Amino acid sequence: MVIKKWQHVALLVGTVVVVEAIGGLSALLAGDIKQIYNQLVQPPLSPPDFVFGIVWPILYLLIGVAAYLLIVSQYHAAAKKTNLLIFALQLFVNFIWSIVFFGGNLYWIGVPIILVLDALVIACIVNFRRNQLWASYLMYPYLAWILFATYLTIAVAILN
Repeated sequence: MVIKKWQHVALLVGTVVVVEAIGGLSALLAGDIKQIYNQLVQPPLSPPDFVFGIVWPILYLLIGVAAYLLIVSQYHAAAKKTNLLIFALQLFVNFIWSIVFFGGNLYWIGVPIILVLDALVIACIVNFRRNQLWASYLMYPYLAWILFATYLTIAVAILN
């Protein structure tokens, strides 16, 4: 099936909007993240609260574009299905982390969740690399940020 140019644009925009909406819904369900974050005992290197509101929309944009590239790629159907499954799993784990960590104040439960997220994003990068190199590249900033978030999560769990 041939996809027309306007369909590509619609699919790209739609994919990014869905990923951004999932991130926004997670934040909404997590409660007043800014207030909770500012009441925590912060570890060294903790950024000011406004940084998260800048970084996450950019990361969700990159993640959404990666998803679009996976969807429109022309590689083997089984590999495509695997990549999309791993992508969906990491997005789900990303979704629940904020709800558990901030919404539930379950800092120690947030630790294994974010470690699973780290592993899933690494799996995305490794698997995407085989079939859709640019999708893999778009996941690197996300990996860097969640590795930093892993440090923050563990430190907050210890300090609070």
